[in-house]
Amino acid sequence: MDAVQRMVPDDPESLAVWLVRFTSIQFGICFFTSLTRTDNNGALALLGLYAAFGRRGEATKLYFIFLLLSCVTDFIWMIVYGNQIAGAELQEVQNDWEDYAFPPVGTAKFVLAMSVIQFIIKIVSVPFTYKLFSTLGPDLPPPSAGGARAFTSYSSAAPAANPTAGGGGVGGTKGP
Repeated sequence: MDAVQRMVPDDPESLAVWLVRFTSIQFGICFFTSLTRTDNNGALALLGLYAAFGRRGEATKLYFIFLLLSCVTDFIWMIVYGNQIAGAELQEVQNDWEDYAFPPVGTAKFVLAMSVIQFIIKIVSVPFTYKLFSTLGPDLPPPSAGGARAFTSYSSAAPAANPTAGGGGVGGTKGP
């Protein structure tokens, strides 16, 4: 664990650059994995790009949580899909015709290989994302004591801003 921490930079700017690199690669790979796999990796990568470019703590936290969930579901999918490929290969050898509801085995193997590469990139990006999330503070200011009314009060020093103060109402007519 210590070796991983030494490889991850401490600077939030460098962390954000690495996160952009990782998420851009994930986004590019998701075009290939979507040949036979419907997944949310494209949306996840866009969330990661938003978190990296915006350097917003809440967005980075959300991306980190979804990244971990995605790693778990990708791992499960790879195990299940790998077994399906093995079964399809066996059926393809036993039968000369392809009458089963499965993509061509070559395409399925390619998508599985791209998914493994994407999974490795996600795993490598987890410490970078965590460190960026932990270095960014909360980005939402605390609510003010006045609530929403503190922002909507009018000043009596500017009568033109108030349409009922004789400065003209809707349509440009003057009041009585």
